[in-house]
Amino acid sequence: MPNFNLKSYFTFLSRNKAYTAVNVFGLAVSLMFVILIGLYAWHEFSVDRQHGKADRIYAVGLKLKDEPKPRAGSHHAVLRYMKKQYPEIEQTCGFTCGRLRLLDRGDILNPDVLMSDSTFFSMFDFKLLRGDRKTCLNQRNNIVLTESFARRMFGTDDVIGRPIMTEDSLHFRVTGVVQDFDGTIIGKDVCAIVDFSYCNLMGNAYSDENFPMSIAIGSTMAFVQVRKGTDFMQKEKDVQKFFPTFWPGPEDGYTQVSPVLIPLDKLYFSGCDNLYYLHLGNFKLVSILAAVAVVILLFSIMNYINLTVAQSGYRAREMATRRLFGCTKAGVGTNMFGESLVMCLLSLVIAIALAYVFAPYIGRLLDTKISLAPLFSPLGIAVLAAFVIVVSLIAGVLPATILSKVKPIEVVRGTFTKQTKMFFSRVFITVQNVITITMLACALIMSFQMLHLVKAPLGFKTVNNLTISGGRAFASNKLDVFLDKLRAMPEVKAAAPSMGTPTDGGNNNTIQLDGDNDFTSFQLFITTPEFMKIYGITLKTDLHAKGDSILYLNDLALKAFHMKPTDTHLSDRYDGSQFYRFPEKPQYGGVINDIRLGSILAEQRAILILVTKNVTMPWTVTVQVEGDPIEAYAKIKDIYKDVFHEEIDESSSPFVDKQIEEVFQEEIRTTKIVALFAFVAIVISLLGLVAMSTYFIQQRAREIAIRKVFGSTGNQVRRRLIRTFLLYVGIAFVIAVPIIVHFMSDWISQYSYRITWWPWIIVAGVIVLLISFAAVAVQSWIAAGENPVKNIKQE
Repeated sequence: MPNFNLKSYFTFLSRNKAYTAVNVFGLAVSLMFVILIGLYAWHEFSVDRQHGKADRIYAVGLKLKDEPKPRAGSHHAVLRYMKKQYPEIEQTCGFTCGRLRLLDRGDILNPDVLMSDSTFFSMFDFKLLRGDRKTCLNQRNNIVLTESFARRMFGTDDVIGRPIMTEDSLHFRVTGVVQDFDGTIIGKDVCAIVDFSYCNLMGNAYSDENFPMSIAIGSTMAFVQVRKGTDFMQKEKDVQKFFPTFWPGPEDGYTQVSPVLIPLDKLYFSGCDNLYYLHLGNFKLVSILAAVAVVILLFSIMNYINLTVAQSGYRAREMATRRLFGCTKAGVGTNMFGESLVMCLLSLVIAIALAYVFAPYIGRLLDTKISLAPLFSPLGIAVLAAFVIVVSLIAGVLPATILSKVKPIEVVRGTFTKQTKMFFSRVFITVQNVITITMLACALIMSFQMLHLVKAPLGFKTVNNLTISGGRAFASNKLDVFLDKLRAMPEVKAAAPSMGTPTDGGNNNTIQLDGDNDFTSFQLFITTPEFMKIYGITLKTDLHAKGDSILYLNDLALKAFHMKPTDTHLSDRYDGSQFYRFPEKPQYGGVINDIRLGSILAEQRAILILVTKNVTMPWTVTVQVEGDPIEAYAKIKDIYKDVFHEEIDESSSPFVDKQIEEVFQEEIRTTKIVALFAFVAIVISLLGLVAMSTYFIQQRAREIAIRKVFGSTGNQVRRRLIRTFLLYVGIAFVIAVPIIVHFMSDWISQYSYRITWWPWIIVAGVIVLLISFAAVAVQSWIAAGENPVKNIKQE
């Protein structure tokens, strides 16, 4: 007799629709997540692997005193000193990022532009679609565009030699077109590359000429390429000793820094603090995704094994018949492996279709584009095939072991079902409940902790406030026109230009006050009176000062200037200090109630708020709206475009409450992912439990009938059946609690402002208990209500 009959197996599936639906759905959904997460991991681990010299390229980062993580960048001047000191360095390349205001048919574009050394295309193997790699950046007025930006400006990528001019009459000539940045640490919003000397447009602190008098610490990526066979990591300690010979230290009034060397092929997952124009990975997130995907897959495999074993009593006659007709134990085992392979293949086809549908959503959740193309490459097909075979073997091994031991005489006696009854089911159901309770508790704790952080009282209003960052547009004489049009809008209650907002932290000035050995850090804000009303910043002490420039302090600033809450004038200690764009003798207005800048977790800083009638060259305009903020913002965008002939900078959310959320965007993303998988785990577990309880009750039909004959009521039978499954939840809860406590106590300890989290463990247990109750209640009700004569006759 043949080992595997495909027609017979499909007949079995068609007759057992619950078995088929639970297994196909569970495996398809779990395989979909495995596929999507596998593609995401593939993309993440492929970042910057296209560079042929990656093993010889090192980034020079900085570790600042009192900062937990090193910074990926340092300063461009570092490269000059290191090139002279270390002969094993072949070439260097530094780049930073800024914006150029490019003229485009009467409008202004503000693209992110890399300002780089001419060695960029010599060191890195980014694909240059047009132009010469050796010469495209060798002159100061050369510019290389990305493919999409070239098409945006000129409608084609055939743009070599085309002129480009900025609002400030800087002239460039297009000398190259590079493929859009993807699969690299360079952010996808970067649209062009120009000579590094243009960094002066962002300030003197970026250029080599002003080093070390003025330093933009960590703002520039600095790379060195060493000769073949050189392990430059062995030089890290020597580099750390060399650094103080040219980098100013604390004795010069600068923060203490120490260099770190990071190999390019490890930079993406280095855990360094990110620069806004870079895209660094999160290895912890990838690990969490991989672990949870494996858990979801195991859930589905458990369901398959559980239901197949539960069905073994019904399929025993089939297997016994096969044995009677000469099929060996190995043949029966092979048959079960064949069935699991068919089930996996069927689920895989559905999973690929689901992956195609859900890839955009998962991509948005992970902030990346997930392409299914690698699946259909030779390597992708080979990996899928191997994966399906492995899953089939894992899923089929236990059912094959049990059913291959079927003896025809046991089937005739009716003892086989008793041998297999519920042993493996108890184990798998308990394990599923442990994992489900753990994931659900983690999701609940993480979700409410994030909500706690986002909704924390910061001392200023966030709802219905939005900010417009204008950059150099606000330095023009059109700002007043823009403000007048804003204030004329019925949706706008108030508008205030300012240098700094509570969410961006304002302008930092770190100075040495008279008589101090240490430096004190201050956060400065220059704004108009409407600013205080819009943000609801209240005064602890109000001196009712009048004048063109009124200065308000918080308690920490008061302490720094050796002032008392009852003082009516600024101290001599303040008068002896100088702050960026502050007048010499402002009026003292009083003390503000404390506000938290950025988020509730931010360190309290000394705050100075200068309120003036007019703000020259503000960074931001804060707008307080009423009604629908989204509709109001759409109209504000139109006014901005009409006045300044450019689009609003939307690199971050304009809504102040969303800006608070962005501070925790990585944590919120992880929380959403855990919550999503917890939901999927609950659904798969629920389906398995419904099907499993059905087969379990069918197996115990004769026992139920006998109990009823001997006087048990329907309610007693129902309670007994339900209690059996709820017992597994109780055991699982006891096992899950220490697991949850171990992981979540460590996770939540990183937040100084946190919830009371342990009650959510109980909530998770109760939810799983209720779900389990609902899953078995209906089947128990039906079974307890059946006529006992029916089941006794069948036996």
